Amino acid sequence: MLGLGSLYLFRLVHIVAGVMWVGAAVFAAFFLLPSIRAIGPAGGPLMEHLTQVKRFPLYMMVLAILTVLSGLGLYWHDSANFSGVWMHSGSGRTFGAGGLLAIVVVILGMTIVTPAAKRLGVLAGSMKAGGPPQPELVAEMQALQARMGRFTSIVAILLLIAAALMAVARYVP
Repeated sequence: MLGLGSLYLFRLVHIVAGVMWVGAAVFAAFFLLPSIRAIGPAGGPLMEHLTQVKRFPLYMMVLAILTVLSGLGLYWHDSANFSGVWMHSGSGRTFGAGGLLAIVVVILGMTIVTPAAKRLGVLAGSMKAGGPPQPELVAEMQALQARMGRFTSIVAILLLIAAALMAVARYVP
């Protein structure tokens, strides 16, 4: 079992990293990426800076991993080493469902969203080299933006559902 200090630390990391992860995902999905797509090629330098300089995909992965690992630690503690009756209670199942959604989001982020964001950053960097962008690069960028926008929206919605499940889980009988 976790000591009281460790329990507080896990909870603090879980809540703070989770809030930052969900907030950044919602902002990216519903405000940032649609704005970048709307301004077209002019959004390239922003995407490049965001991915290559600010390393936003890495920031999101670190937050995701911190949230999931601290959540697993809390779940392990509450369930008495993943073996308690608590796991079959309403609270245990609700926390479990929220955690499962978060793990699905991590997998989507690592396999779809992050690679697309990194490729967009590389394309944006190559397009600013001068002259009009090559049509095949523009087409690839548009396809990546559409894919990333679609999956970022899915990720944001799943994270909002996971956060809602975590918020009410203690009160589920």
